[in-house]
Amino acid sequence: MNTSRGPLSFLNFAVVSVYSQRHWLLLCCLLGAGANSLLFYFVPQPGYNHMANLVAAGFYFALGLFVPYHRAYTLLSNLALLTAVLLMSYIAANTGGINSPAMVWMTILAVPALLLLGRRWALGWVGVVLLVILLQFVAVMQGWISGEVDQSPDTILWALLDKVLVIVSLMLIVNFYDRMHQRQMDEVEQGNADLEATQKALILAQSHKDEFIASVGHELRTPMNAILGLNGVLQAELADQPENLEIAEHIRESTEQLLRLVSDILDFSQLEAGQLKLLEQPVHLKEALHHVIEPFAQKAQEKSVVLHWNVDPALPDWVMADGQRLRQMLSNLLDNAVKFTHQGQIHVRAKHQEGWVRFEVEDTGRGIPLERQEQVFKRFEHADIQTKRAYGGTGLGLAICEQLAFLQGGRIGVNSTPGQGALFWFELPLKTSDAPKLANESISTRTSNAALRFLLVDDNAVNLMVARLVLNKCWPDASVTSAAGGEEALALLDSQSFDLVLMDMIMPELDGMEATRRLRAHARAEVASLPVIGLTANTNARDRERCLHAGMNEVLAKPIDSKTVKETVDRLIPHTGQNPRG
Repeated sequence: MNTSRGPLSFLNFAVVSVYSQRHWLLLCCLLGAGANSLLFYFVPQPGYNHMANLVAAGFYFALGLFVPYHRAYTLLSNLALLTAVLLMSYIAANTGGINSPAMVWMTILAVPALLLLGRRWALGWVGVVLLVILLQFVAVMQGWISGEVDQSPDTILWALLDKVLVIVSLMLIVNFYDRMHQRQMDEVEQGNADLEATQKALILAQSHKDEFIASVGHELRTPMNAILGLNGVLQAELADQPENLEIAEHIRESTEQLLRLVSDILDFSQLEAGQLKLLEQPVHLKEALHHVIEPFAQKAQEKSVVLHWNVDPALPDWVMADGQRLRQMLSNLLDNAVKFTHQGQIHVRAKHQEGWVRFEVEDTGRGIPLERQEQVFKRFEHADIQTKRAYGGTGLGLAICEQLAFLQGGRIGVNSTPGQGALFWFELPLKTSDAPKLANESISTRTSNAALRFLLVDDNAVNLMVARLVLNKCWPDASVTSAAGGEEALALLDSQSFDLVLMDMIMPELDGMEATRRLRAHARAEVASLPVIGLTANTNARDRERCLHAGMNEVLAKPIDSKTVKETVDRLIPHTGQNPRG
């Protein structure tokens, strides 16, 4: 707001805030006081010199010219009140002292003081008015001034005008303040309405953004998952061709790197929006660590870096945790350690620590300066510009780790000395869990040789091919029937018999969730009770919950691997070494 307005700029005032409204109120009070004083200059009253009214009126009008100078607001208000007190004191002293009709003006001074300056200043001016009244009383009692009031017609008319103008002035001030308050309330209500409309628009925009991110994430992950799935088959075929196998391995590594990048961006977006949900289930700590460390051990070995890992014997074998997010956090920390360590060793530890499970990743890399240690957990941040140029990356990995730690009720940090390496750690309040059923049973003795009948539903031909290859690898004698959509799948279920359905989550026309709902509502009990495994490229817990709520028995993330498929099918079709239909 401009605070250097000229003397006439009040003509362009816009009542847009409490600040400018109070200036309008001050201006109206000054103009009203000046008009009243000027009026009494022309009203005959023989007891005092009416030039006092004229001088006061001129002073009020002069003060009005300075109202636009916002910094002078308090000074102008106090000068106006002081002028009124001095004028009324002078007139009262010459027209009856404490008995003067002019003293009625003293009784309303607290009102403009309160409205213009607030409670503290108003209390001060009430004290001034009481002091003036007391002085007038003492002066009359001591005989310093006369306490008699002239009863001439001119004085009576003057007294009547005093009382009428006091009432009118008081009503005008209160009415103006009420209108000012009402205008303020209208603006607040309009502002609230605008905020509500903005909030609705933001919620709608966020929902569109979420839909877009989910759609883009699915479309990006689908071909990459297909590449990874086919790559696994290709590597099996090229097992005796080292040169070609190396090329296939580079393809796999590049695709996995791209998939991690896409996943990081999508996960961070969900974390920022507060929409990422955890899926807690029994997790075997040693297996989780081994699953994460295994691919990094080879990378470390290629750099002549030794990777050690160790689990505290005091820790339980099984804990309740979101296994995917736990592995994601460890992977991000290990990825950093391997990336920045060119010699020496890396230690990964899981420790029991007073009700918490503490995970540590310690390396002998370049380290992080103390002043940059807090920055590394911020998004898009690196330890320094040279690091960013030399190693690249989005800078999201550690930011995701921090938010995932907080989401799980944990904490995260780093201890580092430049040139000596860094120790990244996070602590989670993980509770002990029982081992899940079938966790320790051998997969090979169950459905491996069963002639199962699978219904595979996916709108993507490449995904169908990958899934078919995986199923045929696990169950060479199995029958795999494909459907390109939900409607086709339901039609096949009406005409053929199956032991298990693998259903893609996102498909045009009839998606996997709606198709599963219809399957569960099927008139034939053998169809309605079929095990259904959901397949999705999305990795968030919310999509998993939606699939399970629709009636699916389990949800697997693409690309599916033979071990996971075997374990899941074995759990859902509890038949040992024989045809489940036999």
